Amino acid sequence: MRGSDKDINRLTAAGVLLIVSMAVMMVGGLISEKRRGDIPEVEIIEAESVTTGTSAVSEDADDTDVGAASEISDTPVSEKLMININTADAEELVKLKGVGEKTAEKIIEYREQCPFESIEDIMNVSGIGEKKFEDIKDMICV
Repeated sequence: MRGSDKDINRLTAAGVLLIVSMAVMMVGGLISEKRRGDIPEVEIIEAESVTTGTSAVSEDADDTDVGAASEISDTPVSEKLMININTADAEELVKLKGVGEKTAEKIIEYREQCPFESIEDIMNVSGIGEKKFEDIKDMICV
């Protein structure tokens, strides 16, 4: 197997792992809801964007060899991040489109009384209707 073939295989494997982990995040993870309370909170870190690393690609590989991998990695990280509406603080919640400080406080007050069981439950918070939910649904999780 040539060196560039190995590089392509590594990039493909990395891409598959990225897609699988994103799918697991979108479905809510692998851990049952009861055990999630045992897991410590994780801080969400945002970055400007992810660039394609050229160190893993050999110099004789052309752009067609890494097309799929570069399409995935050119997506800004901030678009991939999910905000857990059951654990996020007000500072994180205001990063959602259309959510200001007052709405963030209402979200926190609501979840203290009744934790969100699904992302659709956020529409029970005063000030968040179907339109705002449509704007943020891809960025939130429970």
